[in-house]
Amino acid sequence: MSNNNIRVLLVDDEEQFILNMARLLRFRGFQVSTALDGFQALDAVKEKERFDVVVLDVKMPGMNGLTTLAEIKKLVPHTQVIMLTAYATLESGMEAIREGALDYLMKPCDIEDLTEKIMEACEVEHIKRRPVLWPRNLVKEITLPLFIRLETQDPLVKALKVFIRDAGMPVKEKLYVLDAGDRFQGIVTRRDLLDAAQKKHPERSIVWSDLIQNPQWLPPKTLSEVMQPDHPITTNPEENLIQVARRMIQNNVRCMPVVEGETVKGFIRLQDIFQYVEMKIKDHYSFS
Repeated sequence: MSNNNIRVLLVDDEEQFILNMARLLRFRGFQVSTALDGFQALDAVKEKERFDVVVLDVKMPGMNGLTTLAEIKKLVPHTQVIMLTAYATLESGMEAIREGALDYLMKPCDIEDLTEKIMEACEVEHIKRRPVLWPRNLVKEITLPLFIRLETQDPLVKALKVFIRDAGMPVKEKLYVLDAGDRFQGIVTRRDLLDAAQKKHPERSIVWSDLIQNPQWLPPKTLSEVMQPDHPITTNPEENLIQVARRMIQNNVRCMPVVEGETVKGFIRLQDIFQYVEMKIKDHYSFS
């Protein structure tokens, strides 16, 4: 599905925020409608053609986002909903997903992250959460292996290929650059690649979809020249899943490397933790 065919409804009571996001999404080819509260959102869903994706703020006056989400799902159960929140908790994130949201992003969110999340939502006809057949308590029980490894002397285009390869998966926020011993050297994000291409071609206004179609716009640099040397927040194989989830939310990360000693063993995703710890969370939630 091309961007031109994707119909998005943005719902947020911050008018300037929603106008800016609508403008940026329209620039990327999406068909965008807006609503300033939950009531307007429900009216839009009832009156207009079906929306492919609704981007919905959690905290709104009158009818909050979770209530609006539940009502939208009653009206159009197959429409995918992405929640936006300025402050998230493990409980609120799980409740949003339990009520039928695809995922949630923290505000302010990068427009490229939102674009990728909308594209992902359009590939999901119906969210089928994995049944919890047996309990999972520790990180090592749901650790995912690393995919294509990246090293400091690899060209930028190799990182771009990794991002493209994983486009059908939940949004990859960053890639980890390792040394020969699988120890961290740095982090590369989509924004780092976009900035590098933009500096090479200042006459263009480059967005992520452009770069995917034109990898030659990347300069002939290595990852060591653009990567961020920050050491990411990590977990270890024996850490409790609920503790990890709270740390991920507190630090606004959706994916965390699993490290044993100094060696990276894989990574863990917040959305996967939600699947396995749901039964452990009491039916008392706090929402932003």
